[in-house]
Amino acid sequence: MNISRLLPLLLLVPAITMADEDRNFKLNPSHFKVGNVLEHATDKAIALDSSVAISQEPVFPLHPNRLYLRHKKSAKEYLWFSGEAKPEEYKNLHAFNLKDNHLGAREVIGLRLYASRQYKAFQDEADIYFDAEYVYSPRVSKLLFMKNGKWQVLNESNHPGMVQIQSDEKHLDVLPLNSKMKPGTRALFPAEDGVYVFSFGTPDKLPYVDAGVLKPGNVLTFNVKFPSPDSVASGSSEATPVAVVESSSSSESVPAVVIAGSSSSSGIVIPSFDAGVSSSSAVPVSGGSSSSTSAPAKTSVTLDKVYALQTLEETETLYDVFSADVDKNVNRVDTMEFSKFYPAIKSADSLGLAESDKDYRNYVTHYNLKRKEAQTMWRNKKLGDVSNIYKAFHEKLDSLQALPAQINIKPVAIEKIVRTDTITVPVESTKKVTKGKAKKAAVDTTKKTVVVTKVDSLNLSFGADRGRVQVSWKGVVDGISMDSLVEMLAAGNSNLVTTLFLVNNKPVWVFKEGNLVGRYQYRYEKLGFRLGDSLYVGKGKFTLPRHIAMEKEVVEWLRKGLESSSSSAIVSSSSSAPVDTVKTAPGANIVEHATRGTVAIIDSGSFRFRGKVVSMSPFAIHTTEVTQEFFQKIMARLDSAKRYPDKSVFKGEKKPVQNITWDNAQYACKVLGGDLPTEAQWEFAGRAGSNDGVLWTADDVMSVGTYAVFAENSLKMGKGNDAYGPHDVATKSPNAWGLYDMSGNVAEWTRDNYFAITFSIEDSNPTGSYWGTSKVLKGGSWKDRAKELNMTVRDDEDPRYWSDFIGFRCVFPLERILQEKR
Repeated sequence: MNISRLLPLLLLVPAITMADEDRNFKLNPSHFKVGNVLEHATDKAIALDSSVAISQEPVFPLHPNRLYLRHKKSAKEYLWFSGEAKPEEYKNLHAFNLKDNHLGAREVIGLRLYASRQYKAFQDEADIYFDAEYVYSPRVSKLLFMKNGKWQVLNESNHPGMVQIQSDEKHLDVLPLNSKMKPGTRALFPAEDGVYVFSFGTPDKLPYVDAGVLKPGNVLTFNVKFPSPDSVASGSSEATPVAVVESSSSSESVPAVVIAGSSSSSGIVIPSFDAGVSSSSAVPVSGGSSSSTSAPAKTSVTLDKVYALQTLEETETLYDVFSADVDKNVNRVDTMEFSKFYPAIKSADSLGLAESDKDYRNYVTHYNLKRKEAQTMWRNKKLGDVSNIYKAFHEKLDSLQALPAQINIKPVAIEKIVRTDTITVPVESTKKVTKGKAKKAAVDTTKKTVVVTKVDSLNLSFGADRGRVQVSWKGVVDGISMDSLVEMLAAGNSNLVTTLFLVNNKPVWVFKEGNLVGRYQYRYEKLGFRLGDSLYVGKGKFTLPRHIAMEKEVVEWLRKGLESSSSSAIVSSSSSAPVDTVKTAPGANIVEHATRGTVAIIDSGSFRFRGKVVSMSPFAIHTTEVTQEFFQKIMARLDSAKRYPDKSVFKGEKKPVQNITWDNAQYACKVLGGDLPTEAQWEFAGRAGSNDGVLWTADDVMSVGTYAVFAENSLKMGKGNDAYGPHDVATKSPNAWGLYDMSGNVAEWTRDNYFAITFSIEDSNPTGSYWGTSKVLKGGSWKDRAKELNMTVRDDEDPRYWSDFIGFRCVFPLERILQEKR
């Protein structure tokens, strides 16, 4: 035998041995022990309940703002724990970003991780930490793992930071204003460096907004201390507030604030006590004495009067009186006193930002809003019983607004939308016919075309300008003649009652420059027409005028109505309902090309290929293996002398071509204007973002047969069974990018040469070895066991060889598909 042919086989021996040992470098679920004790738990970077902790079962997905520890007690005993990260210990861990290393959390938890290539199986690191985005080592700055018989490297990343909130308040309300901290948590990690802004609140204390700067790899701590008249300026996360600061200019005024203690869903707003002061005004941090006093407020409204109210309109009228009384008492409160203890706004320089920076403008806007709210709360308390009356109004309005409502109202404008129908009707005429002496009558029938006009639908407008009801409705009414309905509406027929039905009697309060300009109904449900004892319900849509529809409260309610698909939709007169953008998985873009067949557009990206992260350019690939039917169409494009026959053993139009050599497979692809895929192209498309190389590990049932035709559902069925041999393509589930049978059915030729030793792999679009005479086969076939279907596994054959388990699919340059798509 030629030594050049023997050398690859000899070099292949250690590679095969290593591949067989690959399983020893992985963990399986039985290695994780539940209920075992971890001693010296306080020495870890994770905060556990006590010095002795009990191990848990790994559960996916990993939760954000949670740190997980995998502790090794022995070669086959691993313990799993979760808890909060200890800030100082956390920032000293070595971090490895999973996304940058093209690994998933579920996958890497089952890998043994090493500090050196010299280590053997079971000599992996004892403690490894995880979160949803990173792997951490407390000991080494370089981690390695074994996969597919190769050592692969985890590259260390810049350490993420942590943002934590410390407070003794049991009912602390934390609102992140520029981050994604989950409700109810007091830590955010891993966190990118930059400015973080939070709003803090708790019952019966003045809210405030604070900002801090997280530096790379550090921990930013917000020590929450609520401002009070008995304290100095507080609320800073790191440093004492600057001595004199003016808030940046803002283009928006703050006309109203939510009453202290009211629910966010009530929609009740109280005119700001200093509504005339723009939010761009300077915020004083110190001030002299004031000549005003804090005498009790005077108002003609009492709690008994509020409790005695019966209707929503009466309540609103009395509330307006009360609000005017309160405004008269505003100047009785010392406004400078508030600025002495409330924390001053931080300057842009102290945060390392410019005043025009988006993050700083966001901070300033929210600071001013929260400061006004806090000032209102403080003044309410200073005004004595006024706060209690506010709360009584809030409770009364909430109860009355929750009731459904019906408004009998006549439309102020009626617009008919008519439909014209052309019909043909017979017209009869009689004439005398004389024949000899006998006379008789004959009927002459002719046809006449008649145009009939009917009312198709209605546009009705309700309410006068600036009235409580302002809405229009367009639709039809079943069960009653539309023509008759229009006549009764136009004539003002007293027997016809038009009723607007509302979900509840809750209007929106509209303010302009701090003043209440109107209350408008907007929660319309349906329109009814009552005639005698009969009620006819219209089918159509309500439309609100723009000055009502643009209010935030209304916008949110309309959005909820669209999500619930209400039958009587309400829309704004200025815009249509938003259209959802449907996002698909990367590459899940299928094109049915007239001559090249059905292909999937594979976008550019990167993945871990044969132990190295490589980048890929976009391309197109057949969604199925080339079928016998499509193969005949390819050959039909050629002169008879250039064709070659389909030698498939298992016949069927939708079955893949078999018994085809590498040369003939590539020839067929080139006839189409494409080529066989490189191994990297084939694997990148087949894995579709998966790191495991198989599709079924993410399924709860882990069913190989869901995705693949393989030995268990084909070869082992026996030759007398219809399932024996390759099946029709696309009978199993596709991968996330729309490709079928990438595992099993028939193994597929690729363009690459096969050589046992890999000297180098290109960083971009790898093209295989320069050496070697065999060609790489991928995917396994109907004759293979499940473990041979992994898409990271490679097989090889002489390009002159053919078999009933070998087929192919083609790839194409992306521009060739897109430019010629038809």
